[in-house]
Amino acid sequence: MNKIQDNLNNIIDGEFVSEEKTQSIFGTTMARASVVQSLFESEISKDYKIENITNLHFFTKLNKSKQKIAKTILIYALENKKKIDENIKKHTNDKNIKRIPKTDLSILRMAVAEIFSEIDTPIGVIVNESVKLADIFGSDTSKNFINGVLSSMVR
Repeated sequence: MNKIQDNLNNIIDGEFVSEEKTQSIFGTTMARASVVQSLFESEISKDYKIENITNLHFFTKLNKSKQKIAKTILIYALENKKKIDENIKKHTNDKNIKRIPKTDLSILRMAVAEIFSEIDTPIGVIVNESVKLADIFGSDTSKNFINGVLSSMVR
């Protein structure tokens, strides 16, 4: 399993996003990006361990306080996955969550987890950061989809 996991980490870190787009990621945005990467990896590998985040490129670049933020969001996301997914389903046209691209779903799970976790971040900041991550990680339509879903949730 470790060999497969190492290969998956390399794929995610090496090919998940372009170098050019990741240059704008730093600070708390990088903490959120590490959560998105970890959730994406978990969804692909079906290995939902909190410790998996510690091997990710973005996470290793974070200082201790940002690592704590990332872990807090990830723990909430993994422990409340069903509740988060139900909340996402309520605000999408397609009630089949499996049809949402895994990248978009990972960003949405990260955002919803941060909104409901003990981290005191303004909702507008979470929405804006999620849209930014969708622009970096997602497809051409991701940022509009993420913005629409999150905006309908916070109304």
